Parts: sequence; C-alpha cells; structure tokens
Amino acid sequence: MEENQNNKQLEVKLDSHRRKAAFAKIVTYGAGAMMILFLMTGMIPIMLVFLVIALAGGYQMSKHTEKLKKTLSDNIVSSVLNEVFDGVEYNPFGHIPDRLISAAGMDFSFDYDRIYGSDYIKGTYKGLQVELSDVELSQTQPEYNEDMQKTGESEQKVFDGQWLICDFGKELSGEVHISENTRSQRRRHKKDRIEMENAGFNERFIVTAGNSQEAYYILTPHMMEYILSAAGKSGGVVYMAFLRDGKLHIAVQTGRDFFELGKSGSNVELLRQKFLGELQWFTDIIDELRVEENIYKKEMAPFPD
Repeated sequence: MEENQNNKQLEVKLDSHRRKAAFAKIVTYGAGAMMILFLMTGMIPIMLVFLVIALAGGYQMSKHTEKLKKTLSDNIVSSVLNEVFDGVEYNPFGHIPDRLISAAGMDFSFDYDRIYGSDYIKGTYKGLQVELSDVELSQTQPEYNEDMQKTGESEQKVFDGQWLICDFGKELSGEVHISENTRSQRRRHKKDRIEMENAGFNERFIVTAGNSQEAYYILTPHMMEYILSAAGKSGGVVYMAFLRDGKLHIAVQTGRDFFELGKSGSNVELLRQKFLGELQWFTDIIDELRVEENIYKKEMAPFPD
C-alpha cells in the first residue's frame, strides 16, 4: 500500500516536471521565431523583448529537464542499474570519456570533432568491466553570418545514440570493424572490404580487419547470425569495433536517449520495464560474445624442454 502511494507521488512529480519543460520549450521556440521575424523587419526594440522571453523560457526548460532527469535517476534508474550491474556508478549528466570514444577508431562514414553525451554508466557485468552512455557526435563547419558580417561556426549532428564499451579482460584474436553497408562505405572500402561467408551479413554490413583470417576467427557463422538478429532489434544503425586489447565497442545510432519517459508516460512500473529492456539489448550481446572462445587469442603452448 505504501509503495503504491509512493509511486503515485513520484508519477505526479514526474508529470509536473515534464509539463513545465514542454511548456517552456514551446515558449522558447515561439519567442525565438518571433525574435528572428522582428530582427528581419528591423523592429529591434520588440526583438529584444522576445529575446528576453526566449532566454527565460530556455532557462526554465533546462531547469525542469534537469529536475526530471534527476528525479528519474534517484528513484528509478539507480535501482534498475543495481539489478543489472555490480559496483555500478551512474552520472546522468556525464558520458563515456572522449579519449575512449576516439580510441575505438569506429568505422563511421562521417567525421566528427565534438563529443557530447549523458547517462554515463560504469560497472561490472558478470565479471566484465563495462561503460555505457548516450553519445552525440557533431562536426563543426565554418559559416558566414551576413547580418554580423563575420565568419563563425555551425555544428551538424552526425551521430545520436548509445555507446557501449566492454572489456573482456584478455587479448582478442584480431582487430575487426563492422559498419553499415552504405554506398559511401562501399566506395571507401572498395579495396579492403572483407567478404564473409554469409550473404545476408554482407548485404547489411561492411567488415574490415587487419587481415581476413582475423575477421573469420571473430565473426563465426553463429556470431554473424546473432549480430544480424540483434541489429534488426536495435532500432537504429549499428557499428562495432573488436579491438585487439580485449575491448569491444558498440555504437547504435538510434536518435534517442536512454532513460526517457517516452510512451510509458510516468507509470513507474512501465518505466522500470522500459529501462531494463534498453539495457538488455547490450547485455544480451555481451552474454553471447563472452562464451565465444574464437574471439580470444589462442595462447601458444610452450616448447618442451
């Protein structure tokens, strides 16, 4: 009875922050549009009024969005994470360190020079060290502002989704990268693409590696079928990097963040199930890979004396 009452109170609190954030967003965007309109017509005093309104709306939107995220973190996300991981650390406003993302050498079809993110998770899953977060990558480009008569910068978002790093704790049998099979990737890897013995896998992905044997060791027929199935359930574009030092990177471009209310609304139990499901996609892959002996480098037996 007491738990139900607490859940009801939590749902009211979540709904309140969501409504206030949504209203502030409408005010901010609306005022921004009016500001541009009056700037173009030369009505500077009125433009300044809408600038103040847009700034105030933006502040309120940021404040209530942050409060919503913290309320979810303290009351739902933390307990979900403790069910899945051991020794878990969670920072709703942090992300996987930039240096680790860059070290993956992920085979993207785009360049990026800015890294953002949120919902940083670090812990142990069945004895393996994992890091997981939302990640947003963007590329800056020079842009000339005719009104200000000077050149500035604009940012274009090129990736928005989730990123996992799993450390298997021992050297892998090769370094293999997997990316989506797009026209630009086919042109880029015309000479170094490795054809796998699975037509469906070749149709969906581009595989590159130090040599073909490394790719065959790691991407067994069973593993290719599993990755194909998992990619179909991901809701996005999947990239993978098996690094020789024992780390696996998985990036999924979903266009959404972890741990959002979404269609589940503020129902506490539905949110718990939703968040568990978001994590399970990644933990299922770890479960599948950790028992695949082929991915690990074989130790050479010592010569007899």
